[in-house]
Amino acid sequence: MKTQLLRSRNATMQKCRKMFYFCVFALLHFCFTFAQTPGLPLYDNRDGQTYKTVIMPDGKRWMAENLRYRKGLDNPVFGYRGYGGATVTSNIAAPGTNLQKTYYCPGPGPFPTSPNTNTTSQADPLRCEYEGCLYPFWTAYGQNQGTANVFTTLGEQGVCPNGWHLPSDVEWTNLTTALSNNFSSLLVLNAGFRSNTGIYSDRTSKAYFWTSTGSGTAAVSRTFSGNTVARNASQPASDALSVRCVEGDCDEGFHVQFARAVCNFTTQANAAIEYTSSKKTIVYELSVPGTSGTWNYAFVIKNNTVSTAPSFVISNNNTANAFVTLNFSSLSSADDNRSFTLSATATNPAYCKIKQEFVFTMNDISSQNAVTTITGGEAVNTIRQMTDSRDNKVYEIIKMADGKWWMRENLNYQKGLTFRSASNQPFTSATNGVPGIGNFWCGNASLADCDKWGALYTWEAAVSTDGVGTWSEPPASQLYTQSASGNPTSICNRGICPQGWHVPSDGEWGDMLNAVETGIKNHTTTTGWIGTNAGTALKSSGFTTGVKQSSGFSVFAAGYRYSNGSGFGNRGSDVAFWTASGYGAAYAWYRQFSSSYTTVSRSNTNSYRSNGFSVRCLQD
Repeated sequence: MKTQLLRSRNATMQKCRKMFYFCVFALLHFCFTFAQTPGLPLYDNRDGQTYKTVIMPDGKRWMAENLRYRKGLDNPVFGYRGYGGATVTSNIAAPGTNLQKTYYCPGPGPFPTSPNTNTTSQADPLRCEYEGCLYPFWTAYGQNQGTANVFTTLGEQGVCPNGWHLPSDVEWTNLTTALSNNFSSLLVLNAGFRSNTGIYSDRTSKAYFWTSTGSGTAAVSRTFSGNTVARNASQPASDALSVRCVEGDCDEGFHVQFARAVCNFTTQANAAIEYTSSKKTIVYELSVPGTSGTWNYAFVIKNNTVSTAPSFVISNNNTANAFVTLNFSSLSSADDNRSFTLSATATNPAYCKIKQEFVFTMNDISSQNAVTTITGGEAVNTIRQMTDSRDNKVYEIIKMADGKWWMRENLNYQKGLTFRSASNQPFTSATNGVPGIGNFWCGNASLADCDKWGALYTWEAAVSTDGVGTWSEPPASQLYTQSASGNPTSICNRGICPQGWHVPSDGEWGDMLNAVETGIKNHTTTTGWIGTNAGTALKSSGFTTGVKQSSGFSVFAAGYRYSNGSGFGNRGSDVAFWTASGYGAAYAWYRQFSSSYTTVSRSNTNSYRSNGFSVRCLQD
């Protein structure tokens, strides 16, 4: 009896062992087949279909089967509407007609039946169950060419189940790159495609998939053939291809960037609004960094707690120079610490639709004082330190009488720029008025000199991003005045200054000087040595020796480099500061301090852009 029990137990253990090995083998085989993590099955509650899914290396959950949805769509070949809908009474197979609500079934071929060999009508409706449907682009995308949409959600969801979307061109690229030509985990089924002339091709040899990227009469597709994939940038939109869907909203990682049109200042969530008694509107440039083409922007104000919601106007939409103007004229002291949300959407046929929200908080409205990087409330002439994150140089900054924070020492940014060891050394172009970006000088041709007096820059270097950015004449849309007979507007441009700071405009220099000494106006025709004693008030006690005093704006005489390269001049007696305001095609406005005057000069005379002047930065 014991022997029989032992044999029975051994037999049972052998069976269990075999079953264990079988399960391990099956699991390994399953994992090898998928190569990626299988996802939970997808149930499409619109028609009751269930699909295999897989989590891919791009981190997204993709369908591992071709879409079979056809409820309410027309099949023009067989003359019926999917899932018992009304019979289609007219053949709508002709290209360009009603292609927003059409599907076809793959063909020709022997599976699951063996119809005749006529390739123009070799589509068996049963194949949709096995191989998925073939859809024209406008059906796959969910919207036809300019008329009513078919599905509840326009655009990327398209024909896909709720909570899923038609992948973009970028998403397909990211996926195929991550798979490195091993597409087994996608379980690609070679259903071929139907051309817009009614010809079925490549069934059993290739698979064709739509992306959501397209416009007009063509769209981007992907063709799989074995372990190779090809991108077709202009697949006719009236061709019929397979569809694979991706879970969630279409997201390629791109974001709308708000940049102060006058300061290139990137606005982040929870940013404070600039508000002053004389400036109640702010212009923001709109862009989507890292993308090409133009975008269409739309905004909605929501979650508003301010007394009256700010108004906005979008200008130049669908162009490279789009911007939005926010108007805060309705704000009052009651709106202190209140906020609103600007909900933004951006669309471009080449990419996913971007949905983004920005929260703006009103601070210090009662005192009409902007709260930006440094918390407001400090008294005039308060001195602090600021670190330039680009090179870790530390600068002292001061809150001036205009309520703004200025550097109280000359900029000495050199990273990525070329040191010109002699005043006449050639640079990008030595011709007066022609850009000389990417260069700097030190007053006595020694790098150590810049540590004390700051660097000298051409105007183009001063107003080019980090001094080396691609430079072009500033467009009118950025509020620069270029007319030789005009006066500069109150603009600003980050240029060579640290992030969050900018090269002050001629108008901003005027505002600051007017706050020091009433009567020094900006935006007038006044030039030359203006005022009575503003120069004396702003100079360092060590103006001629380059010694920074312990208080005040502390201007010192760094001299300058002559535009013709003849040498360095006026060290110890004069200093000139570039503004961001150009003048004509060859000049720019500047401010000058001199040991010979108690006032400050506003001038564009002989201010060739190839001069080497100093720079003081102003906080955004």
